[in-house]
This record gives sequence, structure tokens and C-alpha cells, in this order.
Amino acid sequence: MPSAADLKRALRPAVHRLRQRRDALLGGNCIVLLYHRVIELATDPQQLAVSPARFDAQLAWLKANCQVLTADEFDEFLQSGKRFPSNSALITFDDGYADNHQIARPILERHALQGLFYIASGYIGADREYWWDELERLLLVNRNLPKAFEYDRLEGELNWNYDHPPNAADMRERYGFLIATLRILSSEARDAILSELRIRLDSSRPRSTHLPMTQDELRAFASSPSVAIGAHTIGHCTLSSRDEDGQRSEIIGSKQALEALLNRPIVRFAYPFGTGAEFNAVSMRICEQAGFHHAAANVTGIVHRRSPRFAFPRVIVRDWEAKEFERRLRPFLR
Repeated sequence: MPSAADLKRALRPAVHRLRQRRDALLGGNCIVLLYHRVIELATDPQQLAVSPARFDAQLAWLKANCQVLTADEFDEFLQSGKRFPSNSALITFDDGYADNHQIARPILERHALQGLFYIASGYIGADREYWWDELERLLLVNRNLPKAFEYDRLEGELNWNYDHPPNAADMRERYGFLIATLRILSSEARDAILSELRIRLDSSRPRSTHLPMTQDELRAFASSPSVAIGAHTIGHCTLSSRDEDGQRSEIIGSKQALEALLNRPIVRFAYPFGTGAEFNAVSMRICEQAGFHHAAANVTGIVHRRSPRFAFPRVIVRDWEAKEFERRLRPFLR
């Protein structure tokens, strides 16, 4: 006989669907899409890239099936508590990759749609890869890896000794370990480790395909009517692992840096990583005190009139063909 816990687990999806239908009926339903990159890549361990052709097809489907909101329109509904239009959508991007400007922006402009782009300000113009991409370059695609390596700073977890030059399969577990380890460090501590590994693993040149925008690119990018800009911390760290002063520095520092660069108010924010474990009540309070209109999380669900302004949900998009894109989005539509 199933236990009460088993029954609760079995009923959870149905309960979630019923709540979502109730929320959509009472408060409207807006699906906020989360993208990162639009580019063709040979390797993509974090599954962040959508090909240009598939992004174009996804936007065509959105235009035909949803009311795609601008950032200002989204703000008006979320801040006022008005009912969202049925089957509305908002397009968002995280981080600030150069391909957002070079590839995604022209496709958005062709469809006359707008995206809200949350920028990790410390990477703009820095001529370096985002830290998770740098880990891929150092460990998974690095042809200069030594057969033996010792790195005591991480208690030996990065050590190895092979009788052959290590390959991506050999390094995958260590790559996963470093992703989990570095994401909870401060930006400063993480960057110090990467600086050492860059030298010791003989891989210091960033890949042109993985660069963030330059300052001039960001200025040009932000001038497009298809672009709205938000903040995304300075160094893309896990906020909940920082004390209040550390969180405030990352959140407000990113806002101030982008405002100085673009000469405009920055009133929207997204938490790095954005699951419930990576921000907390302190993060939300700082965002509200800083004058942000709202803050985006990375938990699945629809946005409706009663959604939390400083932790609204988003749905991450992968490199899906149009039919798969439709299949993934249909549960959120009425």
C-alpha cells in the first residue's frame, strides 16, 4: 500500500497544474522566456546556445501564438497588479554575450520584438570569457593539458595522473566539481583561482566565440528599440553565499556601472543562476531598496498578477526546433 508521502509525490504534478490554471484564470498568464546565447557552437556543456535559425523560428511561433510584451509593458502589469493578457510573453536574456548584439538583436529587430537583457557588468569590455566558459576552455577543450597535475588549493580535487594526455571525458568530473565549487565563491576568490589555473594549464587566450560585449558594443546594442537593459550583478556569483554587504556590492555595483556606461536608469534585475538556493530574502530586500522595478528568478512557472515582484519565474529555452518549442510552451498557455 502506498504511503502518504508516495501519494503526495504522485499528486504533486496535478496540484501544480490546477494551481497554474487558477492563477491564469484570475491573474492572466505571461510566460517569461530565459535565453543566454544565439550562436552555433561546437561544444556547449551548459546548453546555453540556441542556433540563429531556431531562434528565428521560435520568435515566429511566439508572434503567431502569444502577445509578446515589451519590458515597459511587462513592468506596468507586474507593478500595478493588473491582470496579464492571456498568453502573453516576455523575452529575456542573461549575461551579456557579444552574440546577443551581433546575432540575436538583428533577428529580434526583423520580427519587431524586444528582449530584456540582464548584463553582468564586470565582464563588459574585460576581454575574458564568463567563468563557466573559461572552465570549459581550461579543462574540456584544452589541448595543452599535462598528463599529471596537482593543485592543492582545492584539497586535491583537481589533481590527476594519467599515462596519456587527458581528454574531455577524463576531465568531465573535475569540470563538474569546479562548476559547483566556484559558483558559491565570491567573484574575487573565484577569479583568483582562475588566474592561477590559466597560467598552470597553459590556456590564457579567450575564445572569440565566447566573449561578452565590449563597452562600445553594449552602447550600440542598448540603442536598439529591440533591446531593454537590466542588471545581473558584477561578477555573476551566487548571492545567497555572500553576506549582506557582499550582496549589496554586487547588486548595486552592477546597477551603478551600467547606469554610468549607458547614461540611463537601470530598473530591472535578474539573480545569477536564479534558483531558490541562489538568492534569499536579503537579495530581494536589497533589490527593492535599490529601486529596481522587479527581479527575475530562474524557477519554472507563469507570471500572473500576484506573482512576487522580486522573484518572478522564468522558463529556460534550449536549442529546440519549433515543434519542440511549442510542445514545451503549450502547458503554460490557455
